[in-house]
Amino acid sequence: MEYSDYIESFFTEKRKKIILAIVFVLALFLITFQFINTPMVWTDEGLFTEMSRNVAFHGVWGVQTAPGVYSLMNTTFVSVSYPVIFAVAVSLKLFGIGVFQARLPMILYMFLLVVFFYLFAKKRYGFYPAVLSVLLLLSFSPFYGDGRPVLGEVPGLVFFVLGAYWLLFWEESDFKNIKWALLTGFAFGLSAATKEIYLIGVPLAFIVALFFCFKRERQKVENKKTLLYFLLGFIPPVFVWAYIHLISSNTVMDFIPNYLYFSGNHGSNLSTIQTIVSNFMRFFTESTPILFSFLLIVTIVSFLFRFRKGTSEHFSVAECTIFAFVILNWAGYLKGTGWYRYFFPAHILLYLLFPAALLLFARHFKNQFLKKYLIVIPIVLVIFQFYYLIFLSDTSFVVSRTRNTELTLVLSKIDPSKNVVFYNTMETIIFFKGNNYSQYLSVGDFIVVGDKNILSSTTADYIVSNTDQNLSVSQLCYEKTSVSRYYLFTRLNNCKKN
Repeated sequence: MEYSDYIESFFTEKRKKIILAIVFVLALFLITFQFINTPMVWTDEGLFTEMSRNVAFHGVWGVQTAPGVYSLMNTTFVSVSYPVIFAVAVSLKLFGIGVFQARLPMILYMFLLVVFFYLFAKKRYGFYPAVLSVLLLLSFSPFYGDGRPVLGEVPGLVFFVLGAYWLLFWEESDFKNIKWALLTGFAFGLSAATKEIYLIGVPLAFIVALFFCFKRERQKVENKKTLLYFLLGFIPPVFVWAYIHLISSNTVMDFIPNYLYFSGNHGSNLSTIQTIVSNFMRFFTESTPILFSFLLIVTIVSFLFRFRKGTSEHFSVAECTIFAFVILNWAGYLKGTGWYRYFFPAHILLYLLFPAALLLFARHFKNQFLKKYLIVIPIVLVIFQFYYLIFLSDTSFVVSRTRNTELTLVLSKIDPSKNVVFYNTMETIIFFKGNNYSQYLSVGDFIVVGDKNILSSTTADYIVSNTDQNLSVSQLCYEKTSVSRYYLFTRLNNCKKN
């Protein structure tokens, strides 16, 4: 009996149900464990929670710089869009202001990604590869570091994987079913509207996959109208994005220059060639990129094996779309700033393809030892990743992180009627319950809002600043308290300065 057949025979329906129950309970525990405190709040999350707060309570797509005064953020400088902002805004509106409420939709998005991961892999590859894909996702520490904060990477992946799942059904109908065409287009459209990396990558990956699979498999769309229905599903979500970020802000002509700027290594003096070489070398010298390289190489070899050997397994447009996006995301990362978050979507998606790639080799290799080795590799990787996640990662489960708790205990207790100035500390605003606040924010050279000199004449009741900022605040009027990496200045009652 082949090892693949033995594996499938081992998983009886009863065992499958038990395993699924364990996996999804584990997913719920891991995703929600200390999600309020881990990871700690930071600037990008602060910007998106602040925008969501103002959308929820003031109907303004922007940030508050003074009570009742807002700076609009409906430009392409802000990469995360309405599938994230609206979801967080609804949560804040329903449940109140706080980091718990802000991150609640992100927790839901994370769990949905686990579900869609399983559904796609199960339908395309079978139960065992699907469980392995889910476990690889759950044991990957950046899934929590980039998934729990209010960011766009995981929500975009949710809609992309959902679209790929629905695409499998559309393929099964020989691209004739109108319902699946509409749903696939709609899911891909929502993914594209979530973050600009998906706005470019998703449609381009789908076009590349269609061209490759139709040429390789000699398939064709008999009913061309279904492609129009795909577009009918895809265009509305993207149009909403375009209206918010381009039309309403009159920045249509700025989109391409801004996209090229932010996709490059902005803020660096390195040339494009030097940047590409430097980032490329990371995939041979740094741990996370090395893991990505291993996953990518195995997946590429499996695709080449299927292409050259002419195996009985045909290429699916859905999996080719995923693979094309992985390559596009990785290629885009090479010319960027080098932050791992920028190839995070590609890394996550490789976990959908990697277990099936190894099992493909196991089915076709004759050496019994090699077959066993190939089947064990993903299990070993899952164990290693879980160990790293729990004990060594930035989101490890054994390290107590208190920044968010400290900020909650201090800022949430401030009387909402009191006036507070947040000086370059936008990420802390979510902990303050009131609306009577002002702020100055500077992010690089592309987002500068508020009055930089606000402290020179302020009579605010409280001031929140970073500990690494050397602010000139009158010692006669304010008492300074350290709160994690921040200073809280409290105005004294007997201050004589006006």
